[in-house]
Amino acid sequence: MKLATLSTIMLLGLFLSPQAQAQCTNTNLNGVLFYTLAGTIRSGAANVSYQELGKVTADGNGGLSGTTTTSIAGVIATLPVTGNYTIQANCSGTATLTSTANTAQLALQLVNGGGLTLAVVTSSGSTEITDGRFFRAANATGSQCGNGTLLGAYGVLLGGGTFAGTVRTAYENESQLVFDGKGGVTSTGVLVTGTSPGAPLSSTGTYSISSDCSGTLQLTGPGGTFNFLIARVQGGTLLVMENDANTTINGTANPQQFQSVLPQFVFGGGWYTALYFTNGTSNIVSFVVTFTTDAGTPMSVPGIGNSKQVTLAPLGTAIIEAQNVGSLVQGYASVTLPTGVGAYGVFRQSVGGKPDQEAVVGLKSATATANTLIWDDTGFTTSVAIVNPSTVAATVTITVWDVNGNVIGTSTQALQPGTKIENAMRGFLGLAGMAGQRGSALFTVPTGNISVLGLRFGSTAFTSIPTAEQQ
Repeated sequence: MKLATLSTIMLLGLFLSPQAQAQCTNTNLNGVLFYTLAGTIRSGAANVSYQELGKVTADGNGGLSGTTTTSIAGVIATLPVTGNYTIQANCSGTATLTSTANTAQLALQLVNGGGLTLAVVTSSGSTEITDGRFFRAANATGSQCGNGTLLGAYGVLLGGGTFAGTVRTAYENESQLVFDGKGGVTSTGVLVTGTSPGAPLSSTGTYSISSDCSGTLQLTGPGGTFNFLIARVQGGTLLVMENDANTTINGTANPQQFQSVLPQFVFGGGWYTALYFTNGTSNIVSFVVTFTTDAGTPMSVPGIGNSKQVTLAPLGTAIIEAQNVGSLVQGYASVTLPTGVGAYGVFRQSVGGKPDQEAVVGLKSATATANTLIWDDTGFTTSVAIVNPSTVAATVTITVWDVNGNVIGTSTQALQPGTKIENAMRGFLGLAGMAGQRGSALFTVPTGNISVLGLRFGSTAFTSIPTAEQQ
């Protein structure tokens, strides 16, 4: 497939204009939400520690329903939960959550248009002093979660307590979880209990993530085997709650360094690609860029090889160039950037008798499960490069809508681990109806990950198209 009709896009970013005043309604709180609550609750004559990790569906019209797991002083229960909510125009609101064990009233503040909701329990009857957060599930845009959506290192902070009878011992855990994308995990860190000093912590285990982004995690180390409920929410954060008896321990795990991908790296046949890197920190940093063919094998770049180590001085900049030499070679580039390092790619097309044309694209996350773009094929051609950077096979579903939101067509593309395809979008089976129209497109995978770039080609030039990705 010729790159002249290939669109290599990258997310340059979505910039939202600040609004003079927020205007929220019940519709802003919608879809599948995971939530956490933690604090204290009255049990008998004593105040005891309390935690909760639940999953509810908000119907966008004031209704909630789902399930929740609670721990009251280490007594674990999983219960159905229902509720209602009201959101004001200023994005504050109230909600009620009712289970067979408790009814709680909450005060709410919506953040990011409902992507995050801050909550505090206000019901005096429950004698709770509890706060928490509601998050949209990571599959809010229609993609699905799976073991492949957990990959790489996560920083973890857990807190709470353990119980021996009625005696509570404080618990704090700072650690790193490294997920292999296949259901295996390792953990190293520091554990502090009671007044004892921090002790090294090391364990191995397994995890499982369902398509709805909920899951389980089990870790085994010198101290025994420990079980957790986990939930993956928008932005890639993991909510974590231990569900072993006699514990009230919860917290979050946040991605540390994610692999990034330039889904199209091309040279020869009239094409040139450059990668720019800048170190925005005051430390020397070093990282390796690798190059892979469409077939998933190492790609040799003239004068560079199939990988390149980049070392940047504080505030330093570097460039990697693939020159327009020989016949056309296509693949992609992968890199795990240290914190504080920025990067982008440049494509240049040279055609005899015409000025050279260039487009700038950003690097894409290797852990996204959905990508969206806006396209215009009224006199233009929208093309894409799609990479499966994961270690499992992925089936990419492309859904295309017209300007009125009507489905023009869908297409599925199978990608083996580490492979890539590129084509004009309307050249995919089922998408020929794009010709002469404009609209939007969604790329999703039920397992694995995708990185998508696109370019728009006209009669005399080409340019990049901003895309958005979801973890």
